[in-house]
Amino acid sequence: MNILKEVLRQKIILWTVIGVCAGISLGLILKTFTLQPWTKRNVMYLKFPGELFMRIVNCLILPLITSSIVSATCNLKKSGRIGTMALYYYTTTTSLGIILSVILVQTIRPGDLLKDKNIITQNTTRYSITVDTILDLFRNFIPENIVSATLFQYQTVLQKNESVPIDEWKIDHMNVPGTDVLGLVVFSLVLGLAIGDIGAKGEPLINFFLSLSDAMMKIMSWAIMLVPISALFLISAKILEVEDFNSLIKRLGIYILTVFSGLLIQGLILLPLVYFICTRQSPYNVIVKLGPAFATAFGTSSSTATVPVTISCLERIGIPSKISNFIVPIGATINMDGIALYESIGAIFIIQLHGLQFSLFKIIIICITCTLSCIGAAGLPSGGYVMLIMVLNSVGVPVEDVSLIIAIDWFVDRFRTTLNIIADALGAGIISHHYKKSKQNSIPEEIGLYTST
Repeated sequence: MNILKEVLRQKIILWTVIGVCAGISLGLILKTFTLQPWTKRNVMYLKFPGELFMRIVNCLILPLITSSIVSATCNLKKSGRIGTMALYYYTTTTSLGIILSVILVQTIRPGDLLKDKNIITQNTTRYSITVDTILDLFRNFIPENIVSATLFQYQTVLQKNESVPIDEWKIDHMNVPGTDVLGLVVFSLVLGLAIGDIGAKGEPLINFFLSLSDAMMKIMSWAIMLVPISALFLISAKILEVEDFNSLIKRLGIYILTVFSGLLIQGLILLPLVYFICTRQSPYNVIVKLGPAFATAFGTSSSTATVPVTISCLERIGIPSKISNFIVPIGATINMDGIALYESIGAIFIIQLHGLQFSLFKIIIICITCTLSCIGAAGLPSGGYVMLIMVLNSVGVPVEDVSLIIAIDWFVDRFRTTLNIIADALGAGIISHHYKKSKQNSIPEEIGLYTST
């Protein structure tokens, strides 16, 4: 009952449900009772309000991600071994989630079950070879111009010549429209570490990026208030665009099953296994004592909002406050197992829905993008599809189809947030166990300089 009351207090959830239901109803009514087929122009008019929302989100992504990453990493070096261990742990668990999502989505293939049905128009085939893709990955890791990286990605272009093998085609390159996510993330990470390394001289920059991150999160929270209206128009327009709506509904059902399978396996098997391997203790003794944090996560759908509750739960378990006060806030920013898993499954689902055939290496690149984009992801309600838009932009897939999964995002987001709480709690437990075993004394005092407020 407490969880239900908390959910009902979140008016945005109720209005999102109403907007989704209204969008589905409007789309079905227009599709069923309209005598003439809807033209592309008429559909464009219908989804125009939703298009404005997507433009707002795209506008905010760049300052939101860069400020969050810089502010989250500027104190990592100062935190000593605890910060290093936290970084290793979060990288490991997020990578496990990405690998799991790829296995699930490539095995179940939720967007590719009905190949004979033309659900969405396919895109034009792009020619490339594996070596070019690898080199382009590293080129985009290190952009030659940080300003152009906000607008373009580097891509090798092969000029088709069927008279010779593909590896002998003329090599050229072009700047493809779309944010170079990898380059910006790497630059933000390096900048954050550099600011932390220059000591007191970097305090103004730390305060600047912290303030910028808070301001962007506030604006994003305002933008999310528009989700119900945008869902109404985006979903109804998408229903009119889809040729076979019944097939699409079936695919969304399989998509939901795939996402929940990944969340359950990650949260109840993989993360506990990592904890057991590192501590030789039962992880479920920690998980079962996180009830208040789970209730807050499910009610608010925000990793940031659960920070004080999670810290309180860990202190009752016996985790030293100097560890929990550092790990949980950092984890709320850079540890997003749930969103990373959701992004990978969602991105590949939409790619399959378009009928695109990506190589395994291309899928791996998408997973790398998902992993890096989750570092510094804002712990906002329904922030998952905000990050998914960025990932799809980075691989050249139309972002309009994100509206297909907005209908269930408000619900899935609660379970993604709960998974993030489990990951943060088990990570704090692993680090606490390590220091209790290796040092009979207290945790290094240097951590308190950056965690106590």
